[in-house]
Amino acid sequence: MKNMKRHLWCAIVTIIICEIVNSLAQSGCISPAIECICQQKGNTFIINCRDKKLTQIPIFNKTNTEYDELTFGSPLTDTTMCSVCNKITSIPPRAFENIRVKRIDLTSNALTIISNDSFAGVEIYLKELLLQGNETKELNYAALKNLTGLTTLHLEKFQQTTLNSSNIFGYLQNLESLKLKTFKRLSVIESSAFKNKVSKLKTLWLEGLPLVVYPAGAILNIPSLQSLNVINTQVKKLYSQSFRDLRSLKDLDLSHNLIDSIDNDTFAGITDTLLFLNLAVNRLGYNTNKKESLHFLSSQHWTDLEQLSLAYNKLDTIPDGPFRNMPKLAYLALKSCQLSFISNGLLQGLQNLHTLDVSENRITQISSNAFVHTPQLKKLRLDRQHKESIKDLVLNFPPTAVEPIRASLTHLNVEHNRVNVSQIWEIIELLTNLEELKLQNTNLVAVPDFVFRYHTQLQILDLSENQISSLDQKSFHGLKDTLTSLSLSDNNLTTIDECVLQNFSKLNHLYLANNLWNCDCDLLWLYDWIEMSAEPGIEYIVECVCHSPPSLRENLLQTVNRSHLSCTPAHIPHTCPDYYSTSIISTRIRT
Repeated sequence: MKNMKRHLWCAIVTIIICEIVNSLAQSGCISPAIECICQQKGNTFIINCRDKKLTQIPIFNKTNTEYDELTFGSPLTDTTMCSVCNKITSIPPRAFENIRVKRIDLTSNALTIISNDSFAGVEIYLKELLLQGNETKELNYAALKNLTGLTTLHLEKFQQTTLNSSNIFGYLQNLESLKLKTFKRLSVIESSAFKNKVSKLKTLWLEGLPLVVYPAGAILNIPSLQSLNVINTQVKKLYSQSFRDLRSLKDLDLSHNLIDSIDNDTFAGITDTLLFLNLAVNRLGYNTNKKESLHFLSSQHWTDLEQLSLAYNKLDTIPDGPFRNMPKLAYLALKSCQLSFISNGLLQGLQNLHTLDVSENRITQISSNAFVHTPQLKKLRLDRQHKESIKDLVLNFPPTAVEPIRASLTHLNVEHNRVNVSQIWEIIELLTNLEELKLQNTNLVAVPDFVFRYHTQLQILDLSENQISSLDQKSFHGLKDTLTSLSLSDNNLTTIDECVLQNFSKLNHLYLANNLWNCDCDLLWLYDWIEMSAEPGIEYIVECVCHSPPSLRENLLQTVNRSHLSCTPAHIPHTCPDYYSTSIISTRIRT
């Protein structure tokens, strides 16, 4: 009886141990193919077969583990010269039947053969599928016919000239996202292509297709769309009522096309739902009647639009008020539009504007009332206004222009401009809530005393590529408790005394490259500061290279023997005045 109990107890223990081992195995991350590795991120299991020099789909061992993703793709956009990238060209029958996986990524592999039953056995698990062809072979759509559980389908670089009603999308009733990219001969999408087929589709992405006419008829048959991207096509004109039935549309990206004409009621039906509109990199303004090129915006009421990009169009002549019917617009991009002037009425109606990007234009004049309509503006980009051919033009930015935004503005970028120096420093004195200020390459020669005395929020300051030759304690007074990053690279500095940055407790990025540093005892404090810094590689961030004396020339400060920086007995140590407790600053009038 005792032996029987002992054997029974051993059997129970064995079963328990087996269960524990099995449980541990299940909770671990084991690749079902020896060529690949398994990666676990929290509760996510990924079979990573990237960069394994594979030329065929590996054989997978049968497993009950449910994997979230199987990837053969590469992060590289061009794998032609990649020696470790996979070069899989075919998917054999039942290639994935032994595994349970939700997402398969075969992008960056030039597939030419996909069998009818390539995905047999994985149909009930597969939710997302990404395939890429070799640009010369048609896709075998029959292989996808039984993937009725698919929610995402991404197809790239397959051969096809027309998309008509004879497609398999009708079988994919659960499809929510469809992307067709770089079908270089797909020039026609017939009106019936999606009719009664993809009732749950929320995202449609058409990119790199040689479409000359926007396929309004086909897309209007997908009223469930929330995001539509028609990018990098040859579409030139958008006609009336092109989006009228897309009542759920939130995001619309029409960038990188050839659009030069948009009818006034093109967007009728979606102006009360659209949140994001991207018309960047088109040809708006290239037609003869430039003043009418944005009439399609002002003629409609955009109830909820929050983001609008018109960047890289030719909008050098914009009448007042093109955005006046966009009460919720928070982000506006007018980058590289050949603007020369910001008028009083350009930003009319934008009381909730948060970010304005007018960089890379030809602006020489900003009206004194330019920002009177944008009291909530936080981020302003005015950088790179003048190309090399017109680099002598000066940006005239009157300080009165920032009065309406002096309390709201937190980020200002005017780098790579010729500025009126007295104007820009007066503007900075007014903008006391700045968190980031970029003044790189703005022909500055000095930093006025106490100019930052009221800037209690400033964290990032870039003064690189100027002609600043000296700094003292008054230069950055007011920033000791907030400044985290300071760039002084590419100036004419020879030294910087300890008082300038004394007690700057949050400063962890200091850029000093390409100056004329005299490595003597006046830089001993900097040597010690770098040594004590906890920032990895801080010496390379600082990059203080000695210019003199000749014996130390071209040496990184941190490689110099500390004894070579020692002070002589005749050296008079710096004393740092406590300007925070004196009346020097308070006597200056705060504007």
